[in-house]
Amino acid sequence: MSPVGSRDAALVFMSVVFLFAAMAMLAGAAEPVALSLVVLAWACGALWRIACIDGQRFRIDPWWLFVLTGAGALWQGWITGPDMERGLMRAMEGSGIGFLAGAVPIVVAEALGRRWPFFPGDVLLFSALGWLLGPLGLLWALPTGAITALGRHALVQRRRGRSWLQGPVPLGPGMALGAVAVLAAAALDRAGIGPG
Repeated sequence: MSPVGSRDAALVFMSVVFLFAAMAMLAGAAEPVALSLVVLAWACGALWRIACIDGQRFRIDPWWLFVLTGAGALWQGWITGPDMERGLMRAMEGSGIGFLAGAVPIVVAEALGRRWPFFPGDVLLFSALGWLLGPLGLLWALPTGAITALGRHALVQRRRGRSWLQGPVPLGPGMALGAVAVLAAAALDRAGIGPG
């Protein structure tokens, strides 16, 4: 998908989801419920597209990261709370931790003259996931996503008849699954469903 096509698809996706939420509110749904559904749809849709694009082309699409950060702003600012200021501070902390988790290994590898362990797009993905999930959620999503990405890579390489130690590992699919798991757990906890 071209950058223009990706931009148009992301904007259309956001608009359609928002219109469905507006229709749900007009039909009598409570505003917090409709807003929660918008956030979940935006986040899951963006993560799905990021996973597909990265899995096929080894590229993190910036337009879908934009959708993900929009979902993160709504999630942290209005839904998770307790107020907008604290929610957005938590989002910024998570984003900073995500950025550092990706950028520091690149800087160290560059200083040692080694191959970069991540690409700049991966660093932006970590930062966007931190923005969406906050620091604690990010610390759960990163290891879960890394294990999932390595498992997917091993399966793909086995299907191709190659060693799992060969070839680059697209992190998008694994990180998307890790983030969806953490976001779903947080949403179920906010709804009062689940252990605890």
